[in-house]
Amino acid sequence: MEHPFGRIALGLLGVAIGLIVLTGLLGPSAAQPPIPGGPSWLPPYRFDTHPAAGLVTGLLLTAALVGAGGLWLALRALARGWAPDPGRLTIAGAVAALAVVCVPPMGSADHLVYAAYGRLAATGGDPYRDTAATLVRDGDPVGAAVEAPWTDIPSVYGPVATAEEWLAARIGGTSVHTIVLVLTLLGAAAFVLTGLLLQRAAGPDRAARARVAILWSLNPLLLFVAVNAGHLDAFALAFAVAALVAVRRSPALAGVLVGLACAAKISLGLYVLALAWGLRGRPRALAALVGSALAVGIATYLPVGFGAFDQMRENTRLVSLAVPLRLVLGPMESLFGHDTARSLIGLLGWILTGLVAWLLARTAARARPAAMDHVLRDSAAAAALLTLAWLVTTPYSLPWYDVAAWAPLVLLAPSALDPLLLARSTLLVCAYVPGRVVPLPDAVDTFQRTLRGTVGPWAGAAILVAVVLVSRRLGGPPRPRSRRSPAAPRS
Repeated sequence: MEHPFGRIALGLLGVAIGLIVLTGLLGPSAAQPPIPGGPSWLPPYRFDTHPAAGLVTGLLLTAALVGAGGLWLALRALARGWAPDPGRLTIAGAVAALAVVCVPPMGSADHLVYAAYGRLAATGGDPYRDTAATLVRDGDPVGAAVEAPWTDIPSVYGPVATAEEWLAARIGGTSVHTIVLVLTLLGAAAFVLTGLLLQRAAGPDRAARARVAILWSLNPLLLFVAVNAGHLDAFALAFAVAALVAVRRSPALAGVLVGLACAAKISLGLYVLALAWGLRGRPRALAALVGSALAVGIATYLPVGFGAFDQMRENTRLVSLAVPLRLVLGPMESLFGHDTARSLIGLLGWILTGLVAWLLARTAARARPAAMDHVLRDSAAAAALLTLAWLVTTPYSLPWYDVAAWAPLVLLAPSALDPLLLARSTLLVCAYVPGRVVPLPDAVDTFQRTLRGTVGPWAGAAILVAVVLVSRRLGGPPRPRSRRSPAAPRS
């Protein structure tokens, strides 16, 4: 069914993706760190135009806002029966993913420290103890490319992520350019694969598959922060989504896959809880899931030792700027002191996550597509509500974390949760451009600090309140369902 909003939405999505590519082509800037090495005939490609910080900030802000507008119009059109060809949209999404990795990563310098961790692993170092500064002392050019504040910080990622970094470093050698290319290509492949897995999970319904293609594969916000920027979240999430798809037929395989996801990024442990919820009432299947996940966790972490958790523990004390809990950090530090406040705010975040997840549970029960197998349906709903609750309440959150909630949410029926997550992602993306920790012109610096440090926390608090209000408005007893689907295999 054609819908005027649909055509406009697709046009806006295309414009947003084009602006991301254009900004990348301009070359090193306040948003794009240099990536030394070669060969120059390989992507990512760029010109050395030395664009002003205000220009790249304006371009990326425009891309985010135009993309968000396109997604909002697409949600309205989909709700009114618009069902474009999901196959064509998925192909367009794959082309878009390739396009944004053909220009250098923007929005942070994290990909440079990923390259350093891989180089450390490939040369016999320990990314959980050594840092980029270790490579610099040894005269290694990969370490020299890393920017503040990551020069003296060990890896916070799990051994599966380190294995990806090691592979990229083995291929790239001392060329930061090639290592980054391998990392971004792997991330883009994982993003496209995740979209295909979500399409399969959505089933044969054209409208459901179109929803997946637009909100995931063609989502400019995700293409920017999860694909172009080269963050490891897209790579790790592919395992978690594969576990969602596998859980109905093979809980043991789902456990292996979600174990690998957690061994890449520990926050994806929320998916373990979601899968366990989907298998409630089936003790043998639940035991297979948990047992295989634990086995993978032990097998992957045992070789690297408990040192892999050291930086993770340090990060539990961090509080980012554009989050609601930033508003209470100052008063808590005045009352309890810096160290105690930092410990308590982490606990407060988890308490709020549990409370919001409990409130959202009633909403998610009404958002589950009735045609979907109940194990996958319940697991996806639980993953969506848990990750969304975590995102809006955690003390430390960055834009690329949002992929964990987008993936399961696109499988659910349309609900008021869609615009709330869209608002949250748009806010965080805008708050974290241009992204590099470098001196900025006064006007850009003032704008960025105001958006991230003042507008961000209050807008985040408003989104949190809206999530609570939505849970109260749409809540109610869940729709009854049979204990076992006729198609569900016995364990």
